[in-house]
Amino acid sequence: MNRTWIVVLLAAALLAGCWGTKPGFEKAGFAYGCPIGDAKVSSMQDLVKLKVVSEGKRTTIQATEMRCTLTGDLLKIDASLNNDSSRVKRISYKYRWIDREGMRAWEEETWKPLLMYENSNLTINAVSPTNKAVDFRLILMSQE
Repeated sequence: MNRTWIVVLLAAALLAGCWGTKPGFEKAGFAYGCPIGDAKVSSMQDLVKLKVVSEGKRTTIQATEMRCTLTGDLLKIDASLNNDSSRVKRISYKYRWIDREGMRAWEEETWKPLLMYENSNLTINAVSPTNKAVDFRLILMSQE
């Protein structure tokens, strides 16, 4: 009788441990390797909405995926852009780097021009300029 209870208790403890852990390998406050703070991100679309901002004239180019890693103590970002139009599109982009207090961690970047051919995908890469930058926003602007 005692063995049965021990087995039941061990099984219950094992199941509680499995159900109590978060699936995947993400650290708290991160999604797809990217810092999200307290935001609720349950999909890649949620992450893109959180991290991508439009300035000036809106562009039809859309960010579709974003992944981040830490390289040493610098944040590395890969963002995939999509042009599903049947025309070549011109846009500019830049990153805004944010520190732990929510302030700018680095000087404002210059706009980087980009030409995207019709019905194409392109990945843009960036590495934070300083280890003080713990978060970012990707800013897109149409050049048409």
